[in-house]
Amino acid sequence: MPITSKSSGFGRMFPHLPLLPPVDSGEAGLIALGEAMIEERIDPTTTGTLNTPKAGFTYLGQFIDHDLTLDLTPLDLARGSDLSRVVNFRNPQLDLEHVYGATPDIWAFLYRQAGLRSAPQLLVGQTAANSINGQPLPASENDLPRSSDGIALVGDPRQDENLIIAQLQVAFLKLHNAIINNADYLGASQHYQNAGSVFDAARRVLTWHYQWIVRHDYLRQILDGQVFNDLDRVEQTIKVVGADFQIPVEFSLGAFRFGHSMVRQEYFYNDHHSEAQLLEDLLTRTGGGGGAVPALPADWVIDWKRFFFVGAGSGTAQHSSAFDTQLAKGLHTLPTGPRGSAHLPVRTLQRGERVGLPSGQAVAISLGVPHLSSEQMLGGRHSAILAQYGYEKQTPLWYYILREAEVLGNRERLGPAGSHIIARIILGALLNDPRSYLSVDRSWVPTLPGPATPELYGMAELLRIILPRI
Repeated sequence: MPITSKSSGFGRMFPHLPLLPPVDSGEAGLIALGEAMIEERIDPTTTGTLNTPKAGFTYLGQFIDHDLTLDLTPLDLARGSDLSRVVNFRNPQLDLEHVYGATPDIWAFLYRQAGLRSAPQLLVGQTAANSINGQPLPASENDLPRSSDGIALVGDPRQDENLIIAQLQVAFLKLHNAIINNADYLGASQHYQNAGSVFDAARRVLTWHYQWIVRHDYLRQILDGQVFNDLDRVEQTIKVVGADFQIPVEFSLGAFRFGHSMVRQEYFYNDHHSEAQLLEDLLTRTGGGGGAVPALPADWVIDWKRFFFVGAGSGTAQHSSAFDTQLAKGLHTLPTGPRGSAHLPVRTLQRGERVGLPSGQAVAISLGVPHLSSEQMLGGRHSAILAQYGYEKQTPLWYYILREAEVLGNRERLGPAGSHIIARIILGALLNDPRSYLSVDRSWVPTLPGPATPELYGMAELLRIILPRI
């Protein structure tokens, strides 16, 4: 699977395919379509009729995306088919760069001051003590570390975009520290010792378990079942190009943005906040991707059993919203921040068109999977807009991926085209990283506490390591 372009940038997965043809109205059709992609009801999955992934996988997907890509090109810079000026400010690898930065010496502000004989641990911030209904809640290490001005000290400012992704970042900070302080964890494999120092060993433990979770847990949750079951064969088809590997725009600006549809308008966040709102609560209690906020109030520490199946009471874990063409209202009115305000669906469609993505139908045909007919495209809620602008025959890739999930994935999983794109690029990122577990030792399996069957090791098992501390 060759990917064109230069290193440290973005490539194209289907360079031979024509771009989505422009319509006479310019971007009016994209704007009309994006504005119509709004969820009329709150969280339709709460009816119990759908078996979407647990809600935590929505934000694990965002965490993965931030690990693989960072494109700071302004939306108003029309790029056409030229990617030569577009820089990916992330290694295209699942290496937790947004957790660790480069090295403790270079990114010293992420780390506690270590003694001469101690390995560097990651800084974790203190919440602000408060009380709820007369119940005092003490301060605890459950916030991102922050400067005196309230700026999050993180490897990527996007980790402070919303409260759930910020709390997931905190979990990974605490996981590193828990691993570095446990000799049994560090000594469970010679591969960890071979990584170098105690810090390097701890980083490898956490990174490899994270990579395993992405490959065996996250992909299981989101992919078409047949595609997931065929991943071993797909791995054999990946072309390893090493340093020349890039993330293609069909992934970063198309297929992998399916996760926007998983976002709920309302969450049972913890016992203090059973109806936390996306916009009013979760998107305003963080720095918005680079801004400043006070320390997190103690009553807003996340309860992970509401998001993953992590133990007693986890049966109450909520599901994500449906995989479909309706997005939570809060994503249509994102707050203004350092990177500007956002009408997310419109902006996503515009960015895909401006970078020159092919149509969803062309991608599906190129992949050799069934493509949606015009009748199937017009069977949803936006048929009039699609027909008016000819999008039922040549559909913007991102919208096509969501509609495919509606029609072929029962709104619970991705369809075949979306699944193939994501599977190939995730596996490509692992196989093109010489330090990943797949590159170093394909026979490696998780060594941290977990189920007897390694393939069942997932995000819930990783979180259980720190649950007594959360």
